[in-house]
Amino acid sequence: MHILCKCIKKALEKLTIHRQYSVKLNNLHFLLKEGIHDFPPGAFGSTDELRRCAALHQKRILLLACSEQGGAPDSISFAKTGSFLILQHLAASVPSKLDCEHFEGHSFNAIEKLIFNYDFRHVIVCGHLGCEVIRHWLQPAREGESDVGNFRRRFNQGTRKLVDSHYLPNNAEERISLMVCEHVLCQIDNMLTHSSIMARVKAKRTFFHGWVTDDESARVLGYCPNESAFALI
Repeated sequence: MHILCKCIKKALEKLTIHRQYSVKLNNLHFLLKEGIHDFPPGAFGSTDELRRCAALHQKRILLLACSEQGGAPDSISFAKTGSFLILQHLAASVPSKLDCEHFEGHSFNAIEKLIFNYDFRHVIVCGHLGCEVIRHWLQPAREGESDVGNFRRRFNQGTRKLVDSHYLPNNAEERISLMVCEHVLCQIDNMLTHSSIMARVKAKRTFFHGWVTDDESARVLGYCPNESAFALI
């Protein structure tokens, strides 16, 4: 079974058990700096509401995941409910409104269309600690290597700049972990630059969730806005 399927199923099973976030468990806890992101009140949904929504026989949850994490979205189903729809991009990247204005071949139109057509109640942006895409972007670009979709440029100007400006990681792996966690939040930031998405959030029609999966254990860390931390759920 695919690791992404395992991660989602494990997370849904544990949503009924883990009501509070752990302080630290097997080092899978990332406390981030406060004040970097300015999310509107109520932008993030609760795990209880997500669990209830996942039990419905409707597609009400959109999962934006990294293309490394699984097969094509139309080849995966979950829990016999059909409540999830998966859309995959490099490192689960989403262009901001400004990116869309300067680059025609962006992916936001497809995301926006899905959200409105399915009236998604929850949108999960899911990264993973073993992301080779982010590791690749952190290396110097090879001679002649093209940046299709401007993914690397957007990463460098967004997530990479943010982490290098606000954090002093102790080692390379810690830096990558921070990059993965902050990249998830940066994509939610990008989504909220679009007026159509912001309107849904303010009207409490759509709620966001930030997830990071641990490739080795298949455990899922969820973002807790009150603590500015990713912790096991």
